[in-house]
Amino acid sequence: MRKFIAASLSKKILLLSCCSAILVWIFDAALQVLRNPQTTFIEYLSSSLTQHLYTLLLLWVILSLLIVAISQNRHIQEQRAQVQNIFNNVFPICITNLNYEIVTANDAYWSIWGRGKKTPLKCHEHRPGKYCHTKDCALTQIVNGAPKYTCESHKINNGVDRNFLVTVTPYLDSKNRIAGILESFEDITERLKLEKENEDLILNLQESFKKVKLLSGFLPICASCKSIKDDKGLWSKVETYIANHSEATCSHCICPECAERLYPEICSSIKEKGCDS
Repeated sequence: MRKFIAASLSKKILLLSCCSAILVWIFDAALQVLRNPQTTFIEYLSSSLTQHLYTLLLLWVILSLLIVAISQNRHIQEQRAQVQNIFNNVFPICITNLNYEIVTANDAYWSIWGRGKKTPLKCHEHRPGKYCHTKDCALTQIVNGAPKYTCESHKINNGVDRNFLVTVTPYLDSKNRIAGILESFEDITERLKLEKENEDLILNLQESFKKVKLLSGFLPICASCKSIKDDKGLWSKVETYIANHSEATCSHCICPECAERLYPEICSSIKEKGCDS
């Protein structure tokens, strides 16, 4: 594509140069004829042909260099704009050199960590963390040959506790050598919060499940005293069996039918008082 554009520009440059040289040649011949009527227009054109060929070549070279310079400058401006648009995305991005100095960062990064007043600004001074000056330092990992490295970063910003997943890749110079690291920060605060809530919910459910005891299967109950026989063949009262095999707690009272049978006088007295009231 670039070769096609260059060829098209060369043709336009050559055509423009030829037209310009021919116009200058004709205009110069006309002036010379007016100054010296003894020389005809055709004779002067013939005598000055070689001179104007050099002029044509010179114009062609000048215009070629001018158009190439304009084209290259436009291409550089477009590339710079593309890089700037990519760099200033929603994710915080920071470039750090091999001396732990922050070379540049986008607006999203500065809005979180703030712009440092010290120059040069060291990364471990600007955002100190538990991995600084250790083998797990992102710069150390990349310099030691890691093609990519991820870690987490923590920051309290405006009273809000925020967590970031940091993705680190090598930052290469024009000769494809490692000149530092490129770090991008993804805010995972909400994700960690949801994960913590899910973990707490799972733990609560597990604890609740441990406390639940279900009574199932056939229970051998005495037809007379209503005692229950357990798996070991031992008989125990209903309330004892329920307390041992569930989370339920029995409390003793008396039903109306048993009260009539066991305490008829008291029940009659209560009913009479209830009727009078």
